[in-house]
Amino acid sequence: MCPDISVRIDDKQVQAMLLQLQKRCADMSVPMGQIGAFYERSVLENFKAQAAPDGTPWARLSLTTMMMGLNKKGRIGKKGGLTSKGKGYIQGKRILYEKGDLMESVHHQATRNSVTIGSSGSIPYAAIHQFGGKAGRGLKVNIPARPYLAMNRGTGMELAEKDRKMILEILKGHLSNYE
Repeated sequence: MCPDISVRIDDKQVQAMLLQLQKRCADMSVPMGQIGAFYERSVLENFKAQAAPDGTPWARLSLTTMMMGLNKKGRIGKKGGLTSKGKGYIQGKRILYEKGDLMESVHHQATRNSVTIGSSGSIPYAAIHQFGGKAGRGLKVNIPARPYLAMNRGTGMELAEKDRKMILEILKGHLSNYE
């Protein structure tokens, strides 16, 4: 068994720095807000790259999904070929982007000691795209996971290395900025 250890510091400068550190840790709302804003930008980059946070490209859209989009007026000609609108649709079709609702729903909420980042509850299909799974009538359609937030790892989530490094830099900057 180890004996009790006690440390007494008589250095006023060290005590002042420890007190300042304690004050900074009591209200982390500024770095939490910075982390949230940074991560929102990171998620927008994932949508632009059509890839997961770790850079893995999202699964391509199924032929059925592409055909549903082509069935809209003016995209298929009278002889069954693609019109210029249809060609434009095929060339410009982005994964997880129809009107931008899912991408625009990503937000953060910072408090004194945490930050929550996610998609608003108004987007009912947000989770199925993040995690994948069965959907549609009778759950017959298999939708692949296309993570746009942190990566799914078992029952938890894991940050991409680039995001983890930036978050640590934000925290270090806040805690080491002594007045």
